[in-house]
Amino acid sequence: MLHLRKYSYLAGFSLIELIVVIMLIGIFTTMALTRTDTGLTTIKEQIAIDQITNDIDLARSMAFARNETIIIMFDKDQESYGVYNGSGIIKTFPNSNSDGIISLDNPYLKNVDIKNVNFNGTSNLQFQPLGDPISGGLIELNTKTIIIEPITGKWSVN
Repeated sequence: MLHLRKYSYLAGFSLIELIVVIMLIGIFTTMALTRTDTGLTTIKEQIAIDQITNDIDLARSMAFARNETIIIMFDKDQESYGVYNGSGIIKTFPNSNSDGIISLDNPYLKNVDIKNVNFNGTSNLQFQPLGDPISGGLIELNTKTIIIEPITGKWSVN
């Protein structure tokens, strides 16, 4: 009988071993989720930068092609912007909703915020009929800043 009892102790895991394994699984899961969330925020911010800079390029090209003033009006409180010409908002601008607004406050760009917009004291980036901006300025997102040059309208990201 002593011999059978000896095998019964060796047949399974102890409670302490199971608790340690469950704790390790929890720690590794927490680390993985934290890193994934941080990585996704960085990717979402880059998507927002790509969208804004592509829209800046398109607005500059439209000003030159149509020989009219085009204005991008940023609203940092609503996390959005719209593109306007002399007739008002351009409702057919790519990626805009039915009202002509391009919003960063959507599920795809969650946690990406427009922190600051400054174009010579305003939140409007205005391109003259030849495609040159009236003034340069910057658009600050979470950790990146888009800088628009005053004469050429070229942008860079810091």
